[in-house]
Amino acid sequence: MLWSLLLFLITISILVTVHEFGHFFIARLCGVRVECFSIGFGKKLWSHKFSSGTEFVIAMIPLGGYVKMLDKNVKAVSVEYKKFAYDEKKIWQRAAIIFAGPLANFVLAFILYWIIFLMGIVTYPVKIEGTIPNTPAAMINIPAGVELKKINNIDIESWNDVNLVLISLLGKDSISLSYLEDVGNNNRKEIKKNVDISHWHFDVEKESAIKTFGFIPKTLEIYPIVSRIISGSVAEKAGLQIGDKIISYDGRPYENWDDFAATIKKGKQIRLKVERENEILDFDLKPAIQKNGEGIVGLYPTSTAVLKQYGFLDGFSKGIEQAVLTIRLTARSLYQLVTGVIGLNQLSGPITIAKSAGQTASYGFTPYLYFLAFISISLGVINLVPLPMLDGGHLIFLLFEKINGKALSNKAKEQFFRIGFVLLMVIMGIALFNDFLRL
Repeated sequence: MLWSLLLFLITISILVTVHEFGHFFIARLCGVRVECFSIGFGKKLWSHKFSSGTEFVIAMIPLGGYVKMLDKNVKAVSVEYKKFAYDEKKIWQRAAIIFAGPLANFVLAFILYWIIFLMGIVTYPVKIEGTIPNTPAAMINIPAGVELKKINNIDIESWNDVNLVLISLLGKDSISLSYLEDVGNNNRKEIKKNVDISHWHFDVEKESAIKTFGFIPKTLEIYPIVSRIISGSVAEKAGLQIGDKIISYDGRPYENWDDFAATIKKGKQIRLKVERENEILDFDLKPAIQKNGEGIVGLYPTSTAVLKQYGFLDGFSKGIEQAVLTIRLTARSLYQLVTGVIGLNQLSGPITIAKSAGQTASYGFTPYLYFLAFISISLGVINLVPLPMLDGGHLIFLLFEKINGKALSNKAKEQFFRIGFVLLMVIMGIALFNDFLRL
């Protein structure tokens, strides 16, 4: 729990800093005097005032932040500084300042995806083992073994993509699927079919989109052929080589990698029989014991999974593509929540985010980057919701000013802010309630 809390605070701090920096940066470009840039609320823990007049503050409660700009509606401004006031700027400049916060979150997500693709992602073909009877997938007779490529013209590269896209399509009447089917002579043909999903419904919290849709995923194919040996490992010292095919271990014929790995984890000595260039060889392996008490010998099997790394420009393009796709899916999910397609029980609050932060970080650096990018986009999309107190609400005020020729009165804005505050508290209360139910 302490680890999850720490990761949650780090995550929120990063996202808030980036969001508020977006407002700050464009405000300064538009000639607005920024009086305070605060990360967190409450008592000041540390502050520094720059020559530009901006005070940078780190406050005690790290659950948000703000940028305070010079504004005649907030306090009296001298004639000398009037031109630096936020409310003196043109409507398009104020709109740019407001939109810059969510945009900064989108840019951060793009950069994170770019880094992920430069580092490389592990991919394997998204193949369908079969379909479940009386489901949408079963209605169109998808052959076993085909490779899924697109859903509603969205490229599919993993089963996680399938899950996210299917959830985002809840409430539609039909969708399209594209898959590659073997037609002989090592050739494959792309088949496109439409699927009726008008009667497809499921509980996002309790059920799997993939399973309820009817897909049975083909598991990652693992072959008992050594593809990699860790330097200095037990396997290397014993004399095993890349290309060795495992025949048996402890007198049992090889059946699957999971059982072989489980045997190694027990930490007991193993009699291993392998085939190398049509010759059968025997090895005695005594697994090294890790800190968690499990044995390890340091060899990897051959599989259909590959590490796909992108070049600088390809990674840039792929990062933009992934960010745009995630924004689309997040906005669609928010629409589903508002229209009732997804129930309010799907709302998540800080407790769920904290748990997710800890879990993804424990899986490794790349999963945490994926999580950070997703939360950053979620924050950007939510802030564009046209509710008073959110950036989207302020943009609506500016739209009214543009159409009406004058801004809303401060009294009217205060009324809207009160309504917005109550709505946000209700939504936050539901989210926290859902968090406690998930504990």
